[in-house]
Parts: sequence; C-alpha cells; structure tokens
Amino acid sequence: MTTQSPRMQRASGESRVAFAVRDGATRLAELYQRDPCRVLFPDPEPGEPPEAVLITTSGGVTGGDTLKLAVEVGPGARAIASTQAAEKIYRAAATGNRCTIDVTATVGEGASLDWLPQETIVFQGARLARRSVAHVAPGGSLLACEMVVLGRAASGERFVSGLLLDSWSVRRSGKLAWTDTLRVEGESPLGAGFGTANALATVIGVWDDPQPRFEKARTLLEAADKVRAGVTLVNGILVARLLGEATVVRAAVTRFLGDFRGQRLPRVWHI
Repeated sequence: MTTQSPRMQRASGESRVAFAVRDGATRLAELYQRDPCRVLFPDPEPGEPPEAVLITTSGGVTGGDTLKLAVEVGPGARAIASTQAAEKIYRAAATGNRCTIDVTATVGEGASLDWLPQETIVFQGARLARRSVAHVAPGGSLLACEMVVLGRAASGERFVSGLLLDSWSVRRSGKLAWTDTLRVEGESPLGAGFGTANALATVIGVWDDPQPRFEKARTLLEAADKVRAGVTLVNGILVARLLGEATVVRAAVTRFLGDFRGQRLPRVWHI
C-alpha cells in the first residue's frame, strides 16, 4: 500500500479589462474576471483618465498558483491600471512548484496606458515566474513600472533561497523592440551588482519620440537620493532602474513617477 501526499488546492485566476473611445470619451469596453482576480474602477483623479485597480482576493500567491492579467486600451483611448496593494509571493511548498503570473498590456494606435502596479514582495523560499509583454501600436504610448522586493527586511528576513524569474518584453508594430529577464536564486544578486540592496524598480517608457522624455527622466534620476539609479534608451525604449533598500526605493519611485507624469500616482499608492 502506498500513501500519496494530498494535492494542495491552487488558484487559477484571470482578469481582462479593455477600454475604448465611445461618444468622445474613454469608457470600459470589456471586463472578464475569475477568482481570485478582481478589477475595481475608482473615480479617477481630476484630469486623469479612467483607472482599473487589479486585486487578488486570496491575499497573495504561492507555489502552483497561476494568474493571467490583461489590460487593453483601444485606439485613441487613455487609461491607468494599478494594483490595490503590494503583491505578496509566499514561500513555496517543499515540492518547490513555481507560481506563474502572465501580464499582457496592449496599446492601440494613438492610445495611452500607464501600468503602475505596486511592489511585488518575494518572501524567503518563494518561487515566482512572471512574464510581462507589451504590444504598442504606432502612435501609442506606454509608461510601466515594476518593483520587486526580495525578502522582508523589516522582519529580519533575507531572500536566501527560492526563485525569481522576471521577464519583460516590448513589441512595436508586431516586432520585438526590447526584452529583458532577471533571474535570482537565493542571494545571487549580491554577486550581480546588487550589493546590500533588496529592492529593484524598473520603469519602461514607449513613445514615438522618446528623446525629450529620456532627457527629463535623466534629470530627475540624477537628483534621486539614497538609491542607485540610471536610465537609457534601447531601440527607442526608455528603461530606467532604481536599486536600494525597499522603503527608500518605493519613496524614490513615487517621487520620480509623480514628477515625470506631472500628476501624483493613483490614490491606492497613498493609502
């Protein structure tokens, strides 16, 4: 007689939200959501376009969970997407199954999307594979930011084992313009230039004419305090990095994006 360990219940959530121009204004055109993924639509800040706030009702993600998130902004429309709180990636079970998160952002011709989720906190022993893909049509613009925190330093926790496999790619007119993958296993980032930092934020910008925004970003980041920061252009894609202690990086990202956009971040960032 053999005894098998019980199979743990895992989450398989999905959300899709699409905006389109109707009657001269950006309006919700499509919404699909499956537990534990949900989308809320708070009243936007004055002068800001409609906002979608993505939430995970399970309170976090762990090994074996799968989430699929998609945001689409149709031609000529403008929208903002964020998350209600930091996403927590909990320690995986002894079997070591990964959790997977797939994010797709689609920006139509002449459309604009700000993808501004709050930070992802990767707990000690967590195993996360996340893939984010942006499709940007001619005349479309995208400003995206992802922040990853390794471990919970305030609780004395360090990320000494586990996996973070975080990849981003941007496609313009159907062609790959930029791709990047960060792989962290245990404390390997210490040997990859992280030093004592436990947080990394990446800001990505896509515009038909990126040079003026690149100059603005460089000026703002040169004034960034207590973080290592830099910005470059790769095939016309703006890529900025901020590296340091988690609370300091979050504060620096909040200041940078607020100044860069000329408008403070969505209210969920300040609650």
